[in-house]
Formats: sequence, C-alpha cells, structure tokens
Amino acid sequence: MKQSCTASVRRGAAIGAAVAIVTASSAFGIGATSAMADEAPTPLTPATTVTTGTSDGSGGAASDPTSATADETGTTPPVVTDDPAESPGPVPTSDPTTDPTAAPEPSAPTTAPAATAPAEEAPDQSAAAALAFPEGTSADAPLVLTATVGDTVTRTFTATGGSGTVTYKVRGANGSPVIGQGDFNSDFSFDGTTGTLSGSPRYSLRTYTFQVIATSGSETAIEYVELTVKPGAPVGVTFSVSAQQSSGLWQVEPDGTIWEEAVGKGRVRVVSDVPVSTGTTLSLAGLAVDAYGNRVTGSDQDDDYPRSTVTSTVASDRAVWDPAGANLVTFTEAGTRTVTVSEGGVSTSFTVVVTDEPFAFVDPSSADAPIAIAPTAGEQFTRTFDVSGATDPSDLRYELRGVQGEPFDDTYARNGLDLAIDPTTGVLTGTGTAATSFRFQVVATSGGQEAVANVEVTVSPAAFAKLVVAVLPSDRDPESETWSVDGDTITHITPDGGSEVVDAVPARQGQRMLVLAVPVDAYGNAVADHDDLTITSDVASDRIAYDPSTAATWVTFEHASPHVVTVAYQDRTQDIRFDVTPTAATAGATTNTGSGRLAYTGAETSGPLAWALGLLAAGGGLLVHRLRRRRA
Repeated sequence: MKQSCTASVRRGAAIGAAVAIVTASSAFGIGATSAMADEAPTPLTPATTVTTGTSDGSGGAASDPTSATADETGTTPPVVTDDPAESPGPVPTSDPTTDPTAAPEPSAPTTAPAATAPAEEAPDQSAAAALAFPEGTSADAPLVLTATVGDTVTRTFTATGGSGTVTYKVRGANGSPVIGQGDFNSDFSFDGTTGTLSGSPRYSLRTYTFQVIATSGSETAIEYVELTVKPGAPVGVTFSVSAQQSSGLWQVEPDGTIWEEAVGKGRVRVVSDVPVSTGTTLSLAGLAVDAYGNRVTGSDQDDDYPRSTVTSTVASDRAVWDPAGANLVTFTEAGTRTVTVSEGGVSTSFTVVVTDEPFAFVDPSSADAPIAIAPTAGEQFTRTFDVSGATDPSDLRYELRGVQGEPFDDTYARNGLDLAIDPTTGVLTGTGTAATSFRFQVVATSGGQEAVANVEVTVSPAAFAKLVVAVLPSDRDPESETWSVDGDTITHITPDGGSEVVDAVPARQGQRMLVLAVPVDAYGNAVADHDDLTITSDVASDRIAYDPSTAATWVTFEHASPHVVTVAYQDRTQDIRFDVTPTAATAGATTNTGSGRLAYTGAETSGPLAWALGLLAAGGGLLVHRLRRRRA
C-alpha cells in the first residue's frame, strides 16, 4: 500500500501519539508510584541527611524517588518512536507547548515536589531527648559546692529530657539513704518534685559526697555532688581546765560559762569560778570556735594544736607553753583573778579563786598506804571522812569509786562487802561477810575540786561455828569422787556433780584416804588452819600423818573393819565413818556396804588439784584463810 504522507508528517504524528498515551496513562493510574510519593512522603529523622549519587557512590543520578525529574536536570529524554528501526537519541530541550517534537522520557519515574526538600520538614516530636543533667558529672569528677556553717543553703538540681514528669531523690555516694555522718540528713532537706536542696549546716570541716538521682518514666540520670562545709566566723575560745595536783576538771565555753566535770559523769553543773590552792598549776588548752563550736583555725587532721596565749590579772601568776599543746598556769598567792585565753583573734576569760589551804582529806592516804578499816565478819562498821580547804562547804559532796577511780558498782556486794556513804556528811557504813580485803576510793568534790581517799577494808572471821570436812581417795584425781561430812550425814559426790547420802566412806584394806578439814565461822570463813586440828581413829592400827604439801591429813587403814576417824578443834568434834573391806576383794568389784552406800574403785595415782577439789566439796574458805595467814 502506498504511503500517502511524507516522513516528516509521520514523525510528527508519532510524537503526538506518544504525548496522548502518557496523558492517558496518568488519568488511569499507570503512574501510581509518582502519585503516592506526592500524597505521602516518607518521614526522615532529624539525623537523616540527603545525598545524591549512584548506589556505588560514583556521583551520578541516583534512582531515588527524591531525585530531580527529567525536566529539572536539563537533559533531553530519549525520543519515543513507533519505528523500531530508528535509534532514540538526545534532542534539544524544547517546550512541548511550542515544539510538538518535545516529549518527557516515559521510563523516568516522576517524584512529588514535596520530597525534594526534606530539610525544611518539622522534626518528629515522638523521639524525645535523653534524660540528663547539664553539668555532665561523674563519680570521679563531681559537681563541687561549698557552704558556710550557719548560712542558709539553697541549690536546685534540674535534669532535662525524658519521656514524662521528672522526679528527684538524694542518696549517699554509694546509693545509701544516709549521707556522711547522719548530720547531713538533720541539717538539710530535699524537695523531690523540684530537685531543690536547702538547709543550714551546723558542722564544719565536713565533706559530703552524694548523688542527686532524676527519674522520668523508665529513664534515670545521676548528678554527682561534693559539698564542703567551712566554719563560720570565730566568736570565742573554748578550753578545758585541769588541775595537775588533783583530779579537778572544768570546761570553759566561749561565753565564759564554767562547767564542773566529774570522772565518768561528764558535765555536772555550772560554777562561778575555778577554785585552787596556792602552788597549784592549771592546764589550759584553748581553741577558737564559731557560734556552733566548730574549730576555725585549720583542721584537726592537718594542723598541730594551735598555740594559745594566757594572761592573768595577778602579775605573780606564771604561764608557760607546754609543747604537748597547752598553757600551764601556776598560782603562787591567794586571791581572786581573771584569766584570759586568746587564740585565733578572739579571747575568753574566766575567774580563778586561789586559797592558801589545799582541798584534801584530813587523814592522808595513798594507793600504797590506804586508810585501814578492820571489821569482823557480820559486824557493821562506821567511819567519817573529813576534808579541809573546801571553798564552798554547802556544795561539798562525797561518793564511792573503785580502786582505780572507776564507777562503784555491785561487784563489792557480790563478793561479800556492802558499802554506802552519805553524800553530804561523808559517813561511811558497811558490813562484810567474806574474810578478805577490799580496796576502794572515797571521793569528795567542792567547787569543781576533787579530793581522793584510798581505803582498804579487811574483814576478819567471826567466832568458830563448826567444822567442814571432806574426804578424797588416795589418787587425788580432780575428777574423782568425793565425800563431804556434816554431822551424821555423809554425802557422796560423783565427778559429774551428782550426789547421794551414804552410810560410810568405802575404802580398801591398806588404802590411804585424804581427810580435809577446816574450822569455819557462821559465814564459812576459815578461823584456823588444818594443822591446828587433832585427828584420831578408833582403830589403833590406822596410820595418821599430816601432809604440809596438801595442808591435809592422810589416814592409812591396815585393818578391814568399820572405822571411825574423829576431827577435833577446841570443843567441837566431827566423826567420819569408814567401811574398810579386805584386800582379798576383787579389784573393781562392787562391795555391798549397806543401804545407801556406794562402792569405791580407784587407781593409786596422784594429782595436784585434790586440795582445791576437797575444799569445793566441803564448801569451806580455808584456801583464802591460808593465803591471809601466810601473807601476815
């Protein structure tokens, strides 16, 4: 068929058809990708950046929906033809409204204009910032704060970010609820809603290390803090006052108030002056403090004790510095004076009253030469302790203390000595039941001064009341059995502490038994030694021998029969019944010695504790008595 149109006409018709096809395809949704991009662009996070380039990074046009369209690049798309023989190629850029040959590249995807400017979009509000404190502290690099004693402190710790409301709490350096020494929690308060720390510190030379913990939802942030408290301005000097020649002790406050102190009791009362006698030396250790009593000159850890100065209104008073850290002031003449202690730019004064007569007990004593009191057991004794040199007799007081000045307790009563002293008259009363010696102190106080009397009470036994007797087997084993004898009753005591009344003490023919006996008073105190006793037997063949090494008597039974050994002292006697069995009896066999009697078996060995065991079984006090006799 012969073509009726020229080539140029056919080319123009083809281009027009292509334009019509593209337009129609847009109307029926063939360009859906471009339309979707225009309606809902993909959101970008604030950290996302847009770059152009190929997938291999060569810098060419990327097939990204955000890339520029063919019209925007300035490059002419290839020509679309219906003639497969013709090769498409680039053509000059033209406006399709003026050049019918210009057409867009049908294969290039179109992009919505909104996706070409992501940098101008608002950031996504659902991605919240992390919870944090602005200072960025750590345990090794905390936030350093300082405060002054007595000042009002206010500090707000604020954390930013988080996913909700921020709350706060304060904890110790390791998360402990108690910070420092506990005074932090007493001096400061913390608002968990605002993160505000407020308070007024009272203690200086302290460094508090703690954490402020912020919480928002599931997030937490920690602020590490180090707070150092400095002392306030000095207001005066506080110092202790002690008398070297006696045990007087006082404490002077910065305002001049004098507290009298006592050993073991601390501050007792406020007094108007410090009373001493001529020749007395007082030790004064001064320390400048602020209104809360905090040291204001250096620190206790780093500095030596500061050197204070002392002046007196009496020229003859001598003050010298003791390298140990105190001023020593000696008073050589009687009278009243004002003594001033200065340190750290401030001063404090107090009154000292010096008398010629020293404050002391009328009867002198010492630890090596105590005042002796010698009652008899059960006898009540009385003794009055007088003093001289009391500056104010109306405030004179007496008390009892232990031998080393420790507080007096019930140890003396438990050991057999009941004591009491009238606190105003100094009259001592007591009763002793144990024949031994007791040492203690009577202490008088007046105007802050102390006088000490060393006392020894030695209790002597009362009148002889009865004999305490015990019998041990010859082996003298401390774990052996024992028999105690009281009147007609013989009690067998087993090693495990059990006991049973028997008719007689069992023995074997040829065996020797140890007899322990001591005469005692009504309180169990020994009134004589064992060698003062007379011991006999109703069987003439029995051998009786006193043994000084054990302070007891050995009785050897040569004849098998009932024996009665008698212990005598003054007009009293005590019989001991023995049931001696023949030697032919089988060793270790049980011998029936009658109702209530136990058999005896034992080895011929020796041991060093028989005397103590026998005495324990007898319940006597002979050992104490012998010690007293030997010492005398």
